[in-house]
Amino acid sequence: MELLDTTLREGEQCYGVFFPIETKKRLARLLDALGVDFIEVGHPAVAPSIRKAVAELASLDLRSRLIGHARLDRDEIRLVRDLSLPWVGLFAGMNKASLVRYGLTREAAYRRIFDSVRYAKDLGLQVRFTCEDASRSAPDELAEMYSRLREMGADRLSYADTVGTDTPERIERLHQTIHAEIPFSRLHFHFHNDLGNALANAAKAQELGAQCIDASIMGIGERSGLLSIEDAVVRLRLRGEGGPTAEEMALLVQAKDLVAASINMRHFTRRRFAHKSGIHIHGVLCDPAQYEPAAPESTGQQRTIVLSKLIGRAGLRRMLSWGGIEATDAVLEQLLERVKSDEFLELTDTHEIIHYLEGHRQLLSYTAQSNRDRLQHQQPVFV
Repeated sequence: MELLDTTLREGEQCYGVFFPIETKKRLARLLDALGVDFIEVGHPAVAPSIRKAVAELASLDLRSRLIGHARLDRDEIRLVRDLSLPWVGLFAGMNKASLVRYGLTREAAYRRIFDSVRYAKDLGLQVRFTCEDASRSAPDELAEMYSRLREMGADRLSYADTVGTDTPERIERLHQTIHAEIPFSRLHFHFHNDLGNALANAAKAQELGAQCIDASIMGIGERSGLLSIEDAVVRLRLRGEGGPTAEEMALLVQAKDLVAASINMRHFTRRRFAHKSGIHIHGVLCDPAQYEPAAPESTGQQRTIVLSKLIGRAGLRRMLSWGGIEATDAVLEQLLERVKSDEFLELTDTHEIIHYLEGHRQLLSYTAQSNRDRLQHQQPVFV
């Protein structure tokens, strides 16, 4: 069974986690030495610092296959190629909720997917395609999607339990339903840990022949995270083989120490219903069920929306509306650029978010006015 580590991509979507570039490079080397088959190095279109980190990671001499994330967008896919990554990770949901969210019919969604996969292949990239929210999709929908993805030329197919609602019993039933058409030996699995089942689900998928399992150091990721690479190595990959060697244990300890040193524990302890990725924020502000397995209040907790370099346009516009701040498209783009350049920004208090955005909006307005005044004074005088 193969392992994919997503610490450098999804791990940084965890509330309280930021990795300097040098830390990312050290983690990549440790994961490579550990024998991880794939390393997701980030979504380069999201922020300048991620793009720079991906470029430096791509230049390392690693045996692991490196994957860059991209939406179904030609510019994002081309950026992955331009950064010299061999693999691109594309993703889309195909259940009813996902189609409603994007206002697409099933066939329109397939056309977008087909165009993106074909474009990536034409660029010389290998494609790993993830069915987002697969655990809340009907088995016949999944079988159809994976069959069509194979026809489209996707090199690897991935099943994502996006909100962590799967159980080993459900994985067993899924196998019984789709195995004849899509065997588990053709699938990657990405299990979230919202209900504490990530390890048990991964063990069941491995038992049923899974091709690859996703994990991250310390299990960090959106909300409660996912399967930890420590469990993936010790309890799955090396199960029945006498356990990890002293060298492997030392590598795991070093990787865990590096990650732990990059965590703001005050924020990390509130991560269960925290949404930091721009895609996740957009989804949860439209419909919380898109990225939450249960209502936070039913568990005595609160939803946390994070302003960070990972924010997207839709989420930023909504945050501006919280303070009644009006912004033209041009100002929104300038604010977005400012936020994305703020490497370690992580705000969740509504008043602090409004104060931060209003302050930068006023600064942009003042700068623009100063530039206009300077240009006006520089106009030549004709006599």
